[in-house]
Formats: sequence, C-alpha cells, structure tokens
Amino acid sequence: MIQWLAFLLFSGMALLSGLGVVLLPNPIYVIIALLSALVSIAGIFFVAGAELVGALQLIIYAVAITVFYVFVLTAVPWEKALKKDPHYRVEGILSLPFLVALYVEMFLVFLVGVSVSPKGQIRELVAKFGNAEVVGSVLFSKYFLAFELVSLVLLVGMIGAVLIGRKEDQVYDRS
Repeated sequence: MIQWLAFLLFSGMALLSGLGVVLLPNPIYVIIALLSALVSIAGIFFVAGAELVGALQLIIYAVAITVFYVFVLTAVPWEKALKKDPHYRVEGILSLPFLVALYVEMFLVFLVGVSVSPKGQIRELVAKFGNAEVVGSVLFSKYFLAFELVSLVLLVGMIGAVLIGRKEDQVYDRS
C-alpha cells in the first residue's frame, strides 16, 4: 500500500512538473520544474525497485544535465531564451497526449513489472547477479548500439548549445 502511495505521489509531482516545464514562461522556473520532474522520476524508479536506474537518474540528469542547462541559460541572451511567442504553448499542448501516454506506460510497467518478461529471464538474472550487474550486462551487450547513439545525440546537443550560446560580435563604447 505504501508503494502505491509513493508511486502516486511521485507520478503526480512528475506530471505537474512536466506541465510546468512546458507552460511556464520564465526559463529559470522551467529549469526548476525540470529538476523537480527529474527527481520525481528518480523516485518512481526507486519505488519500482530499480535502484541503479534511479541513482543514475539523479546523478546524470538531475545534477549534470540541469547544471548544463543552467550554464547554457547563462550563455544565451535573454531575448532568445524568453518564451514570449504563443507557439511554445501550442507545442506544449500538442505534446500533452504523448506525455500522458508515457505516464500510462510507466504505470503499466509498475503494475506488472518483470513478471511478464519472457520466460522469467530477467527475474532469474536479478536473483543471480543483482540489479546493477543485470543493467550493465544488458546495456553493454544487447543495447550497445543504442547506448552509443544516445551519446552521439548528447554530443550534438552540447555542440548546438555552444553554438546557440556563442556571443555575437559586440561593439562596446569606451567612453
């Protein structure tokens, strides 16, 4: 029962924070809402028994990526960063069904868990090796190409953020 309450608390916080990321006009508030959403998702992972993934969520996303966003926000001129145009709100509303579908999927995974894995292989591996070893063996064997592609996507994103944040030539008056 307490798992259900914790799951409902974290998922509700994640939903509200996700809406804040999409709908808030101030970039500082958007980053705070994003941090809240990432911590809530880590809480969902902890409740579901995926401690390693929850810890990685906190270390990689809640700390490193949020600090990276703050760094980019300080480098980007405020005129470019403010959400003044109404098309951002339209994009946020259009993305809402995908967000709901994602949370429904997470809810279903939380309900059935590893009990529906083919032939119970994952449950046997977790019992034999432990959570971290199973994640590592699956990640670096079956999903190695996807893992490397994600690292390339992050690299392209970092290069794009540097290009966006690059200061344009400015002329200063030395009076």
